Amino acid sequence: MNQFQKAFHSKIQILASLNESIVNSHFPNGSNHPSLCSTPSRGLKKPGSLEAGPTTTTGSSASAGNQETAAMVETASERGLPRIYPKLPLEVLELVFSDLSKPELIPVLQSNRSLYSVAIRLFYRVLVENDAARCVALVKRVLAMPALYPHVRVVEFNLSTVEALTGNFYRLLQRFLRCLSGLTSLTLDLPKVNSPVWIFDGCRFSLRVLSTSMQCSGPLAKFLDSQSNIRTLTLRGFQSDALQAIPLFGLDIANNPSLLFTPRRNFDDFVLQPASLPKLTSFNAIHAGPPVVATVARGRPLTIASVPLFSSSALASLDALNGSSAQLKRLSVISFDPEAPAFIFEEVAKRFPSLEALHIVVLLAEFTPGLLLAACPHLQVFKKLKYITCVATSPESSSLLEEQEIAQKWHQHCPSLQTIILPKGRVWFQANAAPPKRGRAWTCFDEDEDNHE
Repeated sequence: MNQFQKAFHSKIQILASLNESIVNSHFPNGSNHPSLCSTPSRGLKKPGSLEAGPTTTTGSSASAGNQETAAMVETASERGLPRIYPKLPLEVLELVFSDLSKPELIPVLQSNRSLYSVAIRLFYRVLVENDAARCVALVKRVLAMPALYPHVRVVEFNLSTVEALTGNFYRLLQRFLRCLSGLTSLTLDLPKVNSPVWIFDGCRFSLRVLSTSMQCSGPLAKFLDSQSNIRTLTLRGFQSDALQAIPLFGLDIANNPSLLFTPRRNFDDFVLQPASLPKLTSFNAIHAGPPVVATVARGRPLTIASVPLFSSSALASLDALNGSSAQLKRLSVISFDPEAPAFIFEEVAKRFPSLEALHIVVLLAEFTPGLLLAACPHLQVFKKLKYITCVATSPESSSLLEEQEIAQKWHQHCPSLQTIILPKGRVWFQANAAPPKRGRAWTCFDEDEDNHE
């Protein structure tokens, strides 16, 4: 009877050792990591230190059992000590790790498997690449790990400096995009000669942010119709007839004269359905003309917009933007019209009196102090304007006193103004006046002048 009990006890030890060896096999061998558990497991002894006792000297079955136990102990020791899962929920760990940069996540990935499963999601959540070769490698790496597909949220590929991309690249990109069902933000800046809207066919994601250099066309409009959650849209392509010749720059016209006779694109087929993009609040049209601006803005709740103004259609672009169903709060305009300084403040004030921020960049003209002071009557229209930026080339540098006078006059006509940036880039704001003056005065960040009030 005693021999039977000893044999039974030996079998129990074997099962316990086997159970712990199986548990250890699910964790990496990381005994050098100080953050891992270092508590010895129960019932296990180091190889070579097994205590001699009745079970080691009586019965052939008990002796065989101890030999098997020793083998299990040795295997467990080789694998390292038992590991434990983090006590914090995975959601909490993910929140903590979200503050780490990608280089800081690498040690976390190397710590143990439980932390690896959390950190790997964050490591590939945002994918940014500006080099074509590295972009291909990144796409292939993600495609090889299907478990990551639902966790990719942001993709930003800027390949606009590449002369042309191959069809194989776009097919690989299409396969990549089809896998990203959880994608919410997509930026694709491609070569000017390419507009492969077909790569969106079969995609299941629902975007909130889209920025693309693709030409505005019927297929792109159809894709936008399918994305009802887009809130921010940026169209960087050349979408107006005035700029159709620009994509020809960089092409080998000398050896391929037929490129000059390529049929002109028809931008009239870029038409959105009335019910599409119902949540669109921000629209950036980098090179779009009035037809595209009108198509996107019409009936949609835009509150933030950025549009270019060309000499032949400046007012038409502002009218097109005025078709939004909501009041515009932030407006940025980049003017290519030499006459813009003479009318820009008046025309903007007529159409968008509820602005809170106005940014004007004039590239082909100057803003003289006289023109800036002449804008005072038009600034009276704005009751909520807090920030205004006015940037332009100027042959002469305005003095601090001249700019301070402009800031004071503007504030008198528009009391809600808090920050003013004038053509030379100086930032003006209100601060406590220097003694012996009292109250508040307009001052600016300038290292050379401290007592210009």
